[in-house]
Amino acid sequence: MKLVIRDDDTNFFTYPDDIEIAYTEIPDFPVSFAVVPMVVDVIGGCPETKGNENPRFIGDNHEITNYLKDRASRGTCDILLHGIYHQYKFPNGVKTPEMVWRERETGDLVKLIGYYKKEFEVLFGIPVNCFVAPSNRIMKKGIQAVYQNGMNFSGIIPITFDRNVSFKSISNYIYRWLIRVTTKLPYPGILDYGTHYELNACNQTNFEYLKKMFEYCKKIDAPLAINVHYWHIRDNKKHYKGFFDFVKYALDHGAEPSRMRDCFSYQHNKL
Repeated sequence: MKLVIRDDDTNFFTYPDDIEIAYTEIPDFPVSFAVVPMVVDVIGGCPETKGNENPRFIGDNHEITNYLKDRASRGTCDILLHGIYHQYKFPNGVKTPEMVWRERETGDLVKLIGYYKKEFEVLFGIPVNCFVAPSNRIMKKGIQAVYQNGMNFSGIIPITFDRNVSFKSISNYIYRWLIRVTTKLPYPGILDYGTHYELNACNQTNFEYLKKMFEYCKKIDAPLAINVHYWHIRDNKKHYKGFFDFVKYALDHGAEPSRMRDCFSYQHNKL
């Protein structure tokens, strides 16, 4: 069973020590980093971005980009595209994540996402084949822009049907919610939309919850992806004791340390 750690929010203000400190207990695990290209103030998120109003390109921080490029070349990390600015807007006082407010704007999302996908591939030296939406929320136009650029998506279809209507999308929607109702767990496997794959990453770090997820994934031969944030681990180590205990438990019980791309490749090769 493949075990994936998806770590969100790496950005211009991130330095290698931030990541090294966060993962001291499992330094050899191949983390999948969801990286923000042009970060602004991630409100309620990465504290180092607080008050930053001018977009800062990750490539201008040579320390973190060289660190990630080296790890990517050795296969010890994956690079995912995490929004564009990770910017929140507040229409009518409601905090709205980037891939929701961008849905309502006239800009060409296909070109925008495609541009930063190519920038990342040059910067980090590996293909970038997965998109992660800030706050895990995306709309139809955003999903279309993702798969039209040859990428998969790490997330899951919500109760509001924010996907194009097709036989596969309807089937995935029904199956996803059937699993949720019957097991009380978010469906952890890969959903095939024909145009792309989607793999959810659960955001729970409680040992017993993750162990339950682990047993279910083994039962249905599905990968288990877990969503964390390096900056929150770094600043709240005690909170993550259950998470690190679980990762060690899972590895001792046969889990395969994997990158997000490994899961998508395995799914594609099964077909």
